[in-house]
Amino acid sequence: MARCKEFEREYVLEKAMTAFWLYGYEGTSIQILVQSTGVHRGSLYDTFGDKRSLFCEVLHYYDKTTIGSAIQALESPSASLADLIYFFNGVVEYSLCDRDAKGCFLVNSAIEFCPQDSEISEIISSIFQRIERAFQNSLKNAQIKGEISQSRDIEALSKYLISSLKGLRVTAKIDPTRESLDRINRSIFATLQPTQADSQLLETNLTQKST
Repeated sequence: MARCKEFEREYVLEKAMTAFWLYGYEGTSIQILVQSTGVHRGSLYDTFGDKRSLFCEVLHYYDKTTIGSAIQALESPSASLADLIYFFNGVVEYSLCDRDAKGCFLVNSAIEFCPQDSEISEIISSIFQRIERAFQNSLKNAQIKGEISQSRDIEALSKYLISSLKGLRVTAKIDPTRESLDRINRSIFATLQPTQADSQLLETNLTQKST
């Protein structure tokens, strides 16, 4: 069994994240982490400290990798409504491929820890705030481009999208069917695009994004 050297750190974090994601924090024993990472118990403690410290680092790793990749386009200066549509469609596709129905690692962690653990709650909250800022960025650009009405409250819409994202991922654990998730997705964007004219604009953006 390997010792946890610095060059193996991201590999260990990836394996530990998978274990925590599948079993939850409480359900993930040190023995499960040892088996999942292939690293000796002593080396895990020497490198990461205790299980809680490892979990905190896993959350930061999740933010850097999974979240960073998912919202990269939304954080771009050129982000627009089409990128939001692409993002939520991607969430549906990812959820449908989640054979273990693990759900969202961040949402699962929030349910398990908030508000009992202030430090971990702060990490989780900061990641959600990053996603919300990415939503705001896309919505502001969409408003500038005339893709959504100038009268819409961008801050409120971004909070609505965060709530919708959480709900979508929880629903995917309970009712992981395309029909269910697609209906939620359509409702999300019907809220952003309430008029027929806006719907036509939305369809144009979708077509341009796919070409």
